[in-house]
Amino acid sequence: MSTFIKKDLLVFWRDRKEILLALLLPVLIIVILNFTFSGLLKDEEAIQIDVSFIQEDDVEKGKEQFAAAVEEKGIPAEEKQAILAAASGLDPVELLQEFLNSSDLKEWVTVKDVPRQEAAEQVKSGELDALVSIPEGFTYATLSHLFLGEASQGAFHIQAEEQSTEVNSLQEIMQNFVNTLNMQFALGKQEAETSAEPVLPKGGREVVEGVDGASAYTFAQYFTIAIGTLFALFMAQTVALKTVTEKREQVFNRIILTDRHPLFFLLGKSVSAFLLALMQFAITLTAVQLLLDVFPGKSFTFWAGVTLILIVFALTVGGLSALLTALTLHLNDSNSASGVSTVIIMGCGVLGGSFFPLDGLPEPIQKIGEWTPNGLTQTAIIEWVQYTEFHDLLFPILFLAAVCIICFAISLSIFPKRGRS
Repeated sequence: MSTFIKKDLLVFWRDRKEILLALLLPVLIIVILNFTFSGLLKDEEAIQIDVSFIQEDDVEKGKEQFAAAVEEKGIPAEEKQAILAAASGLDPVELLQEFLNSSDLKEWVTVKDVPRQEAAEQVKSGELDALVSIPEGFTYATLSHLFLGEASQGAFHIQAEEQSTEVNSLQEIMQNFVNTLNMQFALGKQEAETSAEPVLPKGGREVVEGVDGASAYTFAQYFTIAIGTLFALFMAQTVALKTVTEKREQVFNRIILTDRHPLFFLLGKSVSAFLLALMQFAITLTAVQLLLDVFPGKSFTFWAGVTLILIVFALTVGGLSALLTALTLHLNDSNSASGVSTVIIMGCGVLGGSFFPLDGLPEPIQKIGEWTPNGLTQTAIIEWVQYTEFHDLLFPILFLAAVCIICFAISLSIFPKRGRS
């Protein structure tokens, strides 16, 4: 088998230009895409929202009104006491103030203590982006909505001179706060749930982010994995299409006449594609990490997990190369062989999200993309970046290994036998 592996590597080595393109082009594309999108997102990252917070509501009066409304309700005394006890420790105005001044929003939102009249003038002059005011009755209306399920009659007001990116962002942030608060209390009918302190929403850039302290998955990381896996798939096609040359030069026919088992020929293609894919990943990740630092501050455990999933993906590339080789041997026209393999690779690239994220596409297409080798690898690395839990890698590894075995088994079954070429 080593003879076949050496043969395929030497065949690939003959074309130096193709080697350079296969190994260095992914790095160039990733760097260009990273700088391009960094420029497009620069303005969004630099958004700074200056607001003034004006409180016109009497919190104590609102709580007294709420307590009176609860007493008038025809509900059991124990439930009344539970509601009043929970409401006494909840100040919607204070929650909103703490939210706007929280560390999660400090890079985005600056709250200035300015009197209402002066704040309105600064909004008109452009010194402030907006004025957030809490009207009278806000506390009573909010508590009634949260604890009694009544329609909300009170809402904060956002006063702005004109619609802008800053104002739109502020509206989204405030709406996120309201939605989170409502969701926290929507099912809070039992005492333990009702008395729970609401979890404030977090502000910041929109990134692929999980819960419970999950790390963000950035555009640079997405480009690195997406382009790397795409070019690894093209490596499978490149190795397989070298069979066209071997057929033209009668190399394949001589191998068939020696009565060597097809397993050795296909293993040579698979192992060659596997080694070349690994080499490509090593060069791409090393160069991109040194140039862009796409995975900053990651531990040895993290890199071990990434290496493991990429090794298994490279095995899948080897299995796919064997399958494409067998298909190429069945097609007499080299253009047809190239066309079929290109359709397969490009299909995996599009459905697997190697050309663009699949978030905006219909859900069925997203589900299909998650089952492609490159799509599953991307999903596995997203979860690994966010949580670094080894059990998240178990299914992708087993699935990719199964795809490799199935592709190789199919290629063996359709491999031309002696007398058929």
